[in-house]
Amino acid sequence: MSARSVAMIVSNEMLSDPRVEKEAAALAAAGWKVTAVAWGRSGTAPAKETRGSLDIVRTGPVAPYGAGLKSLGLFRAFWADAAREVVALRPDVVHCHDMDTASAGLAALKELPASTKLVLDWHELYRESRMIPRKPLLRRVAQAFVDRLERKAHARASLLIVAAPAMVEERYAAFERVLVVENAPDAERFTPSDELASADRLRVCYVGAKRYAESLELLMRAVQADERFSAYLAGSGVAEAEVARTAAGYDRVDVSGAFTAEEAAGLYAGCDAVFAVYDAKVGNIRVALPVKALEGMAAGLPVIANQGTWFGRMVEREGVGVTVGGTDVDELVSALRLLADDPERRAEMGRRGRAYIEQHMNWADASARLVDAYEHLA
Repeated sequence: MSARSVAMIVSNEMLSDPRVEKEAAALAAAGWKVTAVAWGRSGTAPAKETRGSLDIVRTGPVAPYGAGLKSLGLFRAFWADAAREVVALRPDVVHCHDMDTASAGLAALKELPASTKLVLDWHELYRESRMIPRKPLLRRVAQAFVDRLERKAHARASLLIVAAPAMVEERYAAFERVLVVENAPDAERFTPSDELASADRLRVCYVGAKRYAESLELLMRAVQADERFSAYLAGSGVAEAEVARTAAGYDRVDVSGAFTAEEAAGLYAGCDAVFAVYDAKVGNIRVALPVKALEGMAAGLPVIANQGTWFGRMVEREGVGVTVGGTDVDELVSALRLLADDPERRAEMGRRGRAYIEQHMNWADASARLVDAYEHLA
């Protein structure tokens, strides 16, 4: 490969991964050649693809999403295949997206020149994620494995990127080379509606990966309480089929599947609020920065978020939405009624949310930090 080249390792198929695609586009615009080495899990996506300035190479065995420890053997096969692809690319930088690609990156570095840089890009606190078993003994074993891998990867890394400020506060404050690159929206792509807010309806949308069926069913149940309420659930994910089956049993709940990064902005049209409530039993929710909520704020919509989380506290502090515990349907109904009954307050929350994105959390600023950090790797 030519100079200033990056091999990004991704454990999904790269059919649609907005964070990876946005980072790749920002680096390409700064003169880097970017190739994503992705896991061709379905076996049906092209082995090679070029999407704009991003080259995609797919490898690894056919494998389902969400199988937990049952997939460990398949992960090992992917790590080996991905490492071989990365070595063949001879990149200047190996960029690992999330903890489940670190083993592949470390294996590749053994065969690459010592000058090759390692960038770690943690999208979440992996040891607290849903990928970790919940049974106590298995959980301790899995977390110990993750902790060892994390220490090994950190020791080799030239840069650690995290997706949310609270991740630094929670776990990575001691790491010397840490950079926050939020999965922030491109504010220019989102246009707040000029339609007057109405008390006659409240259409609540969820636009993102369908991982937590329980929280989405909570919303489905809540919208049954008032005929003004409806829900729109867009996106794919490990719980997509379950969500579709559940939604079929409720009134005023619409669902749709996968969408591209370019299509995301249009999905917020016709919505009145954004649902960003998750399974509170998953520990990394407390530090998460929900992409769909940030996009909704960019679209001028109020958000509904988890209480007691970093993001929930920001929602309360900035007055950009409402927060709920995440398990009580009656509490959620009350929150929906608060939004529905006061359209002027709802509109003001939306204006504040849009202003917050423009001033504090937009992709132009986040991507500039990424590019600057890359320029200093040498």
